Amino acid sequence: MKHLIVLLPLAVSCARTDPQSEVAHNRKVMALQEKFDRFDYDADGKLTRAEIEQGLKESDVGGVTEEELDQAMQAYDVNDDGAISRWESERAINTPLPENQ
Repeated sequence: MKHLIVLLPLAVSCARTDPQSEVAHNRKVMALQEKFDRFDYDADGKLTRAEIEQGLKESDVGGVTEEELDQAMQAYDVNDDGAISRWESERAINTPLPENQ
């Protein structure tokens, strides 16, 4: 559960056949974009580990360990550039972090 906090608690996949699920999915994407923009302190379209740490502190999110943050970065930084792009963060909604990596 803590892994989901790292990339904003929005990583539950949605079934596309139910119109209500589509609405819920769209709301999750909008909420993710809003939080992404808030955590993207240098406005470069990417979240670095430092930006995520700062955002978690400013949001009073506690209990996320260094190891959990490392696991999330490894899982969601698809292109291994050391940051999570908007595309990678949106992809996370449908790709929850495995519990035991």
